[in-house]
Amino acid sequence: MMRLTAIALLGLMSAAFPSGTAAGQIGNSSLPLDIEAETFEVLDAERHIVWLGNVNVVQGDSSLQADRMDVYYTEAPGGGWGDIDRIVATDNVFYITPAQRARGDRGVYQMSEEVITLTGDVVITQGENVITTNRFVNDLTTGNSNFGEAGTGDRVRMVLQPAGTTNETETSEDAPEG
Repeated sequence: MMRLTAIALLGLMSAAFPSGTAAGQIGNSSLPLDIEAETFEVLDAERHIVWLGNVNVVQGDSSLQADRMDVYYTEAPGGGWGDIDRIVATDNVFYITPAQRARGDRGVYQMSEEVITLTGDVVITQGENVITTNRFVNDLTTGNSNFGEAGTGDRVRMVLQPAGTTNETETSEDAPEG
């Protein structure tokens, strides 16, 4: 399995793309970005990098995982590679932070708008609380989120657990005597 640390990746990318590239972020941007995959391919003319096979991106205590990730870059003034435009993650997509875990079939991170969209069979958990939907859009700038997509016939479901409870069933030994 190929493992590249952020330093090695940035060195490789600097050599391959002399005009420089912008680093993406999935967590604390002051920390290194560690990308691991079975293979990756640089499509220079298209300003596009494809990571394939059990892709895992870690930054601090946040991670993004998928079977495939495509990173698209803008064109720099005068040609060449510019900044990251968008990241598209497909198949078995997971975004994990210490507080939440989100899963979907496809995820798109539009860098300039700072908007993340998960589609497909989307499940978001925070502790014991769960939201299921077919589409989740999160604006990282405003913090606003949108769940579901009108007109699809699919419904959004949220299960909220009362504070201080668990899903464990009381046994007769644990039940209060009465």
